[in-house]
Amino acid sequence: MSVLALSTSACPDSINYRGLLLLNKLCNFDRVARLSDWDLPVVNVNGMEDPVPQSLLDLIDEMWKYDKFVFAVPEFTAMMSSSTKNLLDWLVVTNNMNLGHGEGYPFTKKHVIILTFTPSGNEGGSRHFEQTKEVFKKLGANVIYVEAFNDCWETVVPGNEQHFAEAGQRLNNYLSYQKDNSKHFKNKYLQWNQKWSNNGTGI
Repeated sequence: MSVLALSTSACPDSINYRGLLLLNKLCNFDRVARLSDWDLPVVNVNGMEDPVPQSLLDLIDEMWKYDKFVFAVPEFTAMMSSSTKNLLDWLVVTNNMNLGHGEGYPFTKKHVIILTFTPSGNEGGSRHFEQTKEVFKKLGANVIYVEAFNDCWETVVPGNEQHFAEAGQRLNNYLSYQKDNSKHFKNKYLQWNQKWSNNGTGI
């Protein structure tokens, strides 16, 4: 299963992109990318038949290559960044204005994780999650986990990936889930239960 980790900041050297680079040392994403690489203009069309930028089509083609997504979404004024909203708006434009109610997007019915890296303290970073999750879900994403990382001017620094070791483990657990995992959990249960039977307690 392939994973795209995408910073949706418009800044090429954003704290969210650099945070993903650190997590990649622990999670081994298949690709760490930044939205700025595609240089999307602000949505400037009125209808479904209007031309869209080639950079958007290139990005959509790239997104279709992956089975799971980790989006690093900046928070501004307690909302997702305008660059993130602009990306989602462009996706809606190219998908019949969402007339399919969440069908046909690169992340439709796929696992999505939403992260935010912020220099703010505990009061920031997570305020946008409820709204952002709702928008992604409306576009068909299966949002399975969100997490905000605070005080990132101190923590998102070169060589500090071990600060994110526990978070990396959590993300790996979520990203490792596959449809046939139920057999794995059943087998683990049977092994665990057998240990009690072998113990002779009968409990």
